[in-house]
Amino acid sequence: MQNKVDKALSSAEDIIYICSALVLVAASAALLIFSTLEFVSSFNENISKSISQLLDGLLLVLMLVEILHTIGIFLKKRKLVIEPFLAIGIIAAIRRVLIITAEQVHPTPEHAAAFRMTMLELGLLAAMIFSFVFCIFLLRRHGRNEPVEMEG
Repeated sequence: MQNKVDKALSSAEDIIYICSALVLVAASAALLIFSTLEFVSSFNENISKSISQLLDGLLLVLMLVEILHTIGIFLKKRKLVIEPFLAIGIIAAIRRVLIITAEQVHPTPEHAAAFRMTMLELGLLAAMIFSFVFCIFLLRRHGRNEPVEMEG
């Protein structure tokens, strides 16, 4: 009885992972197409804003692809890989840094408090990026780039 329940739950889990992967593929493709079309249509208006929006969209696509990659590894090997999650964190932090720097106005006395908060956020994001990179370095250096077996 327990074996049948385990198989049914495992099959349900696989179906959920496969459906999630299909949604991620569709979302990634749609975002890639949308970002490219938006870039082409607004290229002549404000080139720096167009490039910033394109880069933002592409980094989001990369995050979705990393999640899709992780799902693929799990479905094939039934093992969890930590490194793609760290890569997603790095991409998300870099994406936020780019958004902040694109939106940042030049500091004036009226915007001094907002400017300080923005600089604090950028500092924290930089610390996050360095910590994620350091974690990847440690994983690779100490041979923990192998997938982690899932319990069950």
